[in-house]
Order: sequence, then structure tokens, then C-alpha cells
Amino acid sequence: MHFQLKPSVNWSLFAIFLIPVVGLASEPTLPYTVQKGDKLIRVTKDMLVQPADWKAIARLNGMPDPNVIKPGQTVQVPVRMLKSQPLEAKVVAAAGDVQVAGSRAQAGQSLGEASRITTGPNSSAVVELADGSRVQLLPGSIAELARQREYRMRDGSAGGSSTWFSGTVRLVQGSVETLASKLSRRATPLQVETPTALVGVRGTRFRVAYDESVGRSSRSEVLEGLVRADNPVQASGADLPAGTGAVVDPTRKEVRVVALLSAPDLTAAASQVRRPTPVWGLPALGDAQAYRVQVAQDEKFERIMGDLRTTTPAVDLSGIPNGTWHVRVRRIDPNGLEGFDASRTVAIADAPPAPAPQPPAVSARVVSSSMSLRNGQTSLRFEPAYSGIAATAIRGYAMVLAHDRALNQVVGKAEATAPNLQLPTEIKPGMYFARLTARTDSGQELDLGLYQLDIHMNWGISISDSMFVLQPLAASGS
Repeated sequence: MHFQLKPSVNWSLFAIFLIPVVGLASEPTLPYTVQKGDKLIRVTKDMLVQPADWKAIARLNGMPDPNVIKPGQTVQVPVRMLKSQPLEAKVVAAAGDVQVAGSRAQAGQSLGEASRITTGPNSSAVVELADGSRVQLLPGSIAELARQREYRMRDGSAGGSSTWFSGTVRLVQGSVETLASKLSRRATPLQVETPTALVGVRGTRFRVAYDESVGRSSRSEVLEGLVRADNPVQASGADLPAGTGAVVDPTRKEVRVVALLSAPDLTAAASQVRRPTPVWGLPALGDAQAYRVQVAQDEKFERIMGDLRTTTPAVDLSGIPNGTWHVRVRRIDPNGLEGFDASRTVAIADAPPAPAPQPPAVSARVVSSSMSLRNGQTSLRFEPAYSGIAATAIRGYAMVLAHDRALNQVVGKAEATAPNLQLPTEIKPGMYFARLTARTDSGQELDLGLYQLDIHMNWGISISDSMFVLQPLAASGS
């Protein structure tokens, strides 16, 4: 995603001034404390861009005689008249597609005044200003370092001068999150400027966003500090304490202060999602209209790789690579203001491989049996049934016949290629136990079960045929 700054934009057409509640003079000034032996013309010569402006300073301070100044007297000097020198910022983090002047940005890179930095989709950058403040550009944003200046004022300290800072970041598109350092010497508040807003603060955390497609309104959420929001076009304004926000619309008079929504409760949210549909469930929206979900490589969220919005209590993370990520979530109210953050780690992984297909379980049992005596030979016939294997795969059968269930007192053994086994010729009436097995063409042995075989006392006398002679024993092999 690329954006172009339109040359026709009037950056001062509309403004929202977010400043400390104590207020800011109509023109920013810095104080100079008169030292013994000072003359205004001599003092200002060292500090002013135009030395002749000492006369204007005298008028601004209501001094009837500029040659009469007393030690300890304070003289206010307009910042615009003071000498200054440009300072440099630096890129401290760049994740994804981050460009500076059309070239890929690198962490540690210096940025001078008028430098433009652009973040593409799923990309973010953190810029540290010369005063230690940090400005984070979220995905799809463009910002310029409009001003970074250092001013030196003469004073009575051992060093003979004090240093003051002034900085302005111009937000062309998108949104920034700012942590302003609590610097005691600011020539002007640290400012974030949009085409319709000017946000100036001292020592606070706040967000600023601008989207030309949404009514050219700007919004700000104050997380720490206390500021005032003024809409000079409508001659209206309001104080914004910490935990509140406001949308400033240049077409509306009211600047309505709204409490920011609380952080969502993510304690029940899953710690892992799996492809091919890595959808992460969120709590019910409640009084919110949407969620903003940011996915970062680090717990400080300086390297944001995904900036997502969802109007349902779930977010699709399919665009984020596999890995363990830091995710923070905030609720968005019907005004478009974003609330406080909740965060946790979420792992994204491929679905586990499908288990390898297992061959069907193979089992076998005897479903019917008979015994007959012919020519002095007793034959045992049975019909086996198979599960998981075809009967055509069976190549032979075997039997162990014993007096005891444990098959320790073996009477005889028999084998055949068909389910027709010959019992020992000396077999006598009584109760026996038989273990039957089948052998497959691959050499596998299948247990057909343990059976009880009862031979009638008149076997071979009045009985030579019998049906259902094999009775299965439930505790087979015990």
C-alpha cells in the first residue's frame, strides 16, 4: 500500500490543539533571566536570528526603556526569533515493508528534518526523536519529521546556556502511537500534526489517527496525562483527561469527550490456533462495534507484523506466518475511538498430520462345527469366519488338543490345509480343550479361539456323528 502526499493539503486549515491544562501562550516563548551587567541588545545578539529583533522583544515584554533591565528579571523571548539547529531522529525498529525516501529503512538509520517514512501492509516502524520520545507508525501509515530543533538560551549556570527542544511529526495517513518523554525543557510541546489536527503534549502517552476518507476527522486517545482539545474552526474545545478520547470533526462544533473502552478479557482465549483455518476466538463485543488486533514479534509491540480489524468476536490470522506471536487487542466504540489494550501470546501452527491409515483389525472365529467317525478315524470339521482378511488368504489350520484348559496335558496335535482335522486314533470319550489357529499366505498366525470339546460316552458305539461339538470359552488362553 502506497500513499501520496497531496501538495494542496492545507495543514493549518483545521486544528485540534491538545495541550497541557495549564495552557500555552498565544506565541511560544522561552524565559531568559537577566544576569548582573546584562544589556538587552547585547544578550539578544547572541540568541536571535535577527539581532535587530531585540526592539520587538522589548515591546512584547512591556519594557519602556530596553536599556534598563535588572538582575533576576525574566524576559520572554519568542521561539520564532531564536537561533536553532536541526537535530536527527533514528529508526529503532523496522518490521516488514518500511521505506524512507523510497529506500528500505534499517534499524539505526538517522533521519533528518523533512524525512518521510512509510509503512506498508503488515509493517511497522518506531522512530526515536532527539528528545527520547518514541513515535510508532502502524501498518499503512505515512509520516514526516516536519521539525526537530534545538534552541540554546543564555543563563547563569556553570555552562552558561540551557538547551530546549522542539519537535513536530506530520501524519499524512494512518495512525501513530506516541510516548512523549518527560523532557523538562521544551521550546514547544511535542506535536503530531495531521491535515485537520495538531496534537501537542508534554510527557504523556497518546494515539493520533487520520483518515482522509472518513470525513477528514482526526481522533486522539489519551492513555496518560491531561490535555485540552480545541477545534479553532468551530471555536470550541474540551479537556481530555487520561482514559478519554475525542473525535474532532472540522464540520461539527462539539468536541465530545468519551471514556475509552476497557481492555477486553482474554483469559479464556486460546493460546494456539492451527491451519488451515487459524481463527482466534475473542470475547463478545459487548458495547464495542469492532476489535483492533495487532500481531507483533516482540512484547513491546515495536515490530508489528499484522494490524487487523474485525466486527465479530473472532479474527482470522491466516495472513500471519507460523510461530509464537505477541498479540494485543483493543475494543473500538461506535465513535471509532480505540480503548485500552489487552495482550497475550498466541502460537500459529500447521494442523497435525493425519494419522497413517491403519490396516483393519484381523480376527477369526468358528461359527459351526461337527465330528464324525469313519473307518476308525475321528474327523473334526469346522466353519471359520474372518474379519479384516479374506478367506482366500488362509493357507492352513492347526489344533492343539489337551485334557486341561491351560493346554499343558496335550493329547495330540493336528494340521491340515482345510478346516478338517484328524483327532488322535486313541481318543476316548470325555471332555477336552482345543486351541484352533489359522495360517495366512504371509505366514501370519490367526487365533480362532479356545474351545471345549465333549466326546459322548457312546462315541463309536451308538454315536458316530455329532453337531456343534466345539463350545467357545470366553476367557480364551487363561
